[in-house]
Amino acid sequence: MPFVVRTVEPRNLGRTRLHDDAGRPILRDGELEAVSNATLANALRQLASVARIAEEIFQELNSQLTEVSERSSRLKTRIGSVQEKVSQYDPKTVTVRK
Repeated sequence: MPFVVRTVEPRNLGRTRLHDDAGRPILRDGELEAVSNATLANALRQLASVARIAEEIFQELNSQLTEVSERSSRLKTRIGSVQEKVSQYDPKTVTVRK
């Protein structure tokens, strides 16, 4: 089972409290409007959370790709030096033991 790395909040968009702890209604009228407004506000919060998570993912991806680029350039330098040594190598000048 995979570990949760990032969570999108809020999870439950339509859950709003219409009654207080004593059971009395918080709103006298317009409950449907209150629920739909709260749901819309939670949907916007969820979209903001998704945008923030996407930004984090792209920042991590950017740093990883920068690291890969740096490693590739170091490897290219090393390959160039090895290629230069190989091109300078003359097998006729090497003495072979008997």
